[in-house]
Amino acid sequence: MRSTVRRALLATALFLIPAATVAEDAPKPAAPAAAANAPVQDWSKDIETVVVTVDNRGPLIWHVQKGDSELYILGIVTPVPETLEWRTGGVEAALKGASQLLLPPQASVGLFEGVWFLMWNRDAIYLPSSTTMESTLPADLSARFTKVRDSLHRDADRYSDLRVPLAGLRLAGDFQKSAGLDYRKVSKMLDRLASRAHVKSKPIATYEALPLVKQLPKMSPAANAACMKAALDDIEVQRVHAEPAAEAWAVGDLDGIKANYSDTRFESCIQSMPSFSALFDRAVRDSTNAANAALARKGKTLMVVSMGELLRRGGLLERLRAEGVTVDPPSNQALPPA
Repeated sequence: MRSTVRRALLATALFLIPAATVAEDAPKPAAPAAAANAPVQDWSKDIETVVVTVDNRGPLIWHVQKGDSELYILGIVTPVPETLEWRTGGVEAALKGASQLLLPPQASVGLFEGVWFLMWNRDAIYLPSSTTMESTLPADLSARFTKVRDSLHRDADRYSDLRVPLAGLRLAGDFQKSAGLDYRKVSKMLDRLASRAHVKSKPIATYEALPLVKQLPKMSPAANAACMKAALDDIEVQRVHAEPAAEAWAVGDLDGIKANYSDTRFESCIQSMPSFSALFDRAVRDSTNAANAALARKGKTLMVVSMGELLRRGGLLERLRAEGVTVDPPSNQALPPA
């Protein structure tokens, strides 16, 4: 769930920060001088002992059964190309006869809340008027930020008055837009498939994000620099690996996913704040509790979880197995009718 928490923060931050219009013909970001290293991920060593045959039938789905209860778990990667296509037969079969679709957590912020927050907490978002964001960074990191910003053809004033983590998030969002990457494409499709199947969908949890944004002024200069470095590292990795990770996901190629996908580095840096760290811990508990709740009632549930949360050491599959629950090897075959 950690990547979901980051997206919740990003969604809230971008709601609060006035956004500039992106032209449809905005130039693509310049290619890096050298390919970024492959993502490093602490994948569990005990999760996959079965070789999965990739036959282009769609994303992998794990099956968990406990008595009369069935839980299908779809691991997803984000962001994915806006043009990504994938076969939905396995998901549609899992939705047939299901009682609910559990989607990743979402942030909660209303229009009134956002306006109120801006009126009374501007210092949580914006730096003092005499300070520019770049001036708060070490010289080498500021130069690196400027190089990426210029490659996206963005003006300095789009970022210069923001707190460092928000400037980093905005830069990452601008890169993803320019590169044609989308964080919500898969979830939107899943919501549509559930609607067609007359299956109710709801997020695993809803988090209040505004109190987290209020904590940003308390971050130390070192923590701010770490977050900007993490955001820039994420851009480099996604520039090289986001598309192959998504393509591997679309055809159920687990080795390809592991070789190219990782949770964002920004997630680790932001946890230096206790309030953020507590939310990450809560997200892990919420995913396990949602899975156990689904297995405690009769019938079928489809649950959507980030691939990192699903497969990493200490992730959802490992925690379920530690509780004695049997998890079948993943399949990208069309599932049998309910």
